Formats: sequence, structure tokens, C-alpha cells
Amino acid sequence: MRIWWYFASQYLKTTFSILILSLCLFFIITYMEDSQHYFDAYFVSNKIKILYYFWQIPTIAIQLMPFTVLIGGILTNWMLAKHGEISALRSAGLSMMKISFPFICVGMFFTLSQFMISEFILPMSSTHFLRIKKVEIEGKKNEVVFTESTWLKAEGTVLHFKKYDEHKQELFNVEYFKWENKSSLKQIVHAKSGYFDENIGNWVLRKAIVTNFDMTSYIPKVEIKPLYVTNIDFAPPRVLNQTSDSSQLSYWQLNKIIDDAKVAGTNVSDRIVDLYLKMSLPFANLLFVFLTIPFALRKERQEEKYIGIIICLVTALIYWFGNLTLRNFAIKGELNPLFSAWIMNILVMFLSYMLIRKLDKGQ
Repeated sequence: MRIWWYFASQYLKTTFSILILSLCLFFIITYMEDSQHYFDAYFVSNKIKILYYFWQIPTIAIQLMPFTVLIGGILTNWMLAKHGEISALRSAGLSMMKISFPFICVGMFFTLSQFMISEFILPMSSTHFLRIKKVEIEGKKNEVVFTESTWLKAEGTVLHFKKYDEHKQELFNVEYFKWENKSSLKQIVHAKSGYFDENIGNWVLRKAIVTNFDMTSYIPKVEIKPLYVTNIDFAPPRVLNQTSDSSQLSYWQLNKIIDDAKVAGTNVSDRIVDLYLKMSLPFANLLFVFLTIPFALRKERQEEKYIGIIICLVTALIYWFGNLTLRNFAIKGELNPLFSAWIMNILVMFLSYMLIRKLDKGQ
């Protein structure tokens, strides 16, 4: 139907206008703050400043997108109701679900767009942004990229390192523990650095101080070895990149990190929750479309102009903060990660469905 395309085009134009306006306001305010407290500390050219903000656009856009879809839905529905288009369709016997079809299509468009940006654009833009920030502005060396402390496990051994240089693929401040059985510690090795030997497929420690424990002697034996071969066979790409925030990684990158973490015996409960959220959060765009339909059209029957907006915004805030709270519970192990990622979506969908049904019955 041509009327459906008209509704969808009005919704798209309104939402895109709000999104562009929100991005402009955000970057203007951010620039005013950065120019006084960040850029003044460094010599930064105008070109670098433009690139600094340009590569932030995907990150900020997907954060603002659900709320612009919400506000855009309210304004579009109100404008259509004000001009009588929706009244005419309802008088013709169309249900609210049929009238809402173009809005649902727009919501699905933004849901898919957010997921695609998160998967294919955000990882690249985040990398460029960090390079601009750390190298071009702050003057740090590009190769100095470290991860946080972590542990790696193999059969009968545990290796702990404090830093990992991703460019040189080297470990620093290494401790290596070796057990003869589950209750008897056989060896402790300390080394300042280590590297991965591609020929043997294991990590090798440099200038290792090896402390051997013998059950027949109370005095441990200490020796220094130029090179010490461990049985840790996790290749450098499988060492966790803990400095990358989950939001800066694609679904498949994050899933690979979780798989490698399970092999390495590392706790990444926060990453698991974020993996499920990567699938559930884009659906906020579609859910907020359903949320605007009954409340935005409430004005058509009553003169309570602002109640719809207030309820929609409050529900959106509850949705957002509810997800944050449930995420924290899931990280602590108090909730199932899959349940915590999807429960708010289910509740908002149920609320929207009940309100639309009530509106249909009240015709």
C-alpha cells in the first residue's frame, strides 16, 4: 500500500533528523570539553581533531539509535494522528497492528542497521580511533599495546603474566608453576620475559630463575637457565586481548575470545554476558517502536499530551538501567547470562503487546 510507504518515509525522515541532530549536539558539547581539558595538553592539528571525532561516529550512533527511534516514533505518530491519517484508516476498519506495519518495518531496519554497524564497522572504527588518540595525539608508540594480567593453564602447569606486548608477541613478568601431582608443587619459575617459539609450538622464557622442590630435601634448589621451555602451547593470537572493550569487538571476535578463554582456563563471565547482549540490544529499536504505538496515539482519544512521552521515556530508561543491573548480577554468577540479556526485551514486548490489544478493543 502506498500509505504504508508514506508512513515509513515520514518515520525514517524524522528519526534520521533526530539522530543527526543528536550527534551534532553530542560532538559540539564534547569538543567544548575536550578543547579545554584534553587538546590543550598536546599539539593537535585540525585534521587530527576531525579524524578523532569522525571515527567515534559509529560508536555514538549505535548508542543513540534506540532513543532516536523512540522519539521519532512518538513524533511521527503524533503528527499522523494530528492530521487525521490514522483516524481515517481506523475508521476503515484496519486494526492497530496493520496500521503499525510500516513502523515495525522501520524498527526492523534500525535493528539490522545497529547489528551490522556493530559487526562490520565498529571494530574498524574503534581501532582507528584508538590509534588517533594514543599515537597521533598522545604520542605513544604504536607497538606498545598491553593486555591486563591473566593466567594460562596447561596439564600440570599454570603460567601467569602481567603484560603482553601484542606487537612483539612477548610476555613480561612471568611466573610459571609446575606440579608433580595435584598436591605437590615441583617447580616455580620466574622470568622477566618470554616469547612463543613457532618451531616447537610452546612459550619459552628468557633468563629464567628455576626453583626446584624435592620431597627428600627441605632446601629447594635454584638454578638459572638462559631459556626455559614451558608446556603452554597457546599461540599468541589465543592470548586474551583484555584491553579491548566488548563493545569494540564484533560478535565473532568476542565469541573467539570466549572460546580461547575457556581453553586457557580464564574467567570471562563479563564477556559471555556481553556476547548475549550483542544480540539482544539491537532489538531495542524494534521494541521501542511497539512502545510508541499505543502511547503516542493516546492523544487521539484524550488530551493528555505529555503522558505518552513521559511513560515511553521512563520505560526506555528502566529498560536501559535494567539491562545494566542484570548484567552485573550475571557477571557475579547470580543470574543466567542468557536470561539476563533477554528478560528486559521480553518484558517490554509483553507490555507493548498488551497496550496495543487494549487500544484495539477500545476502538
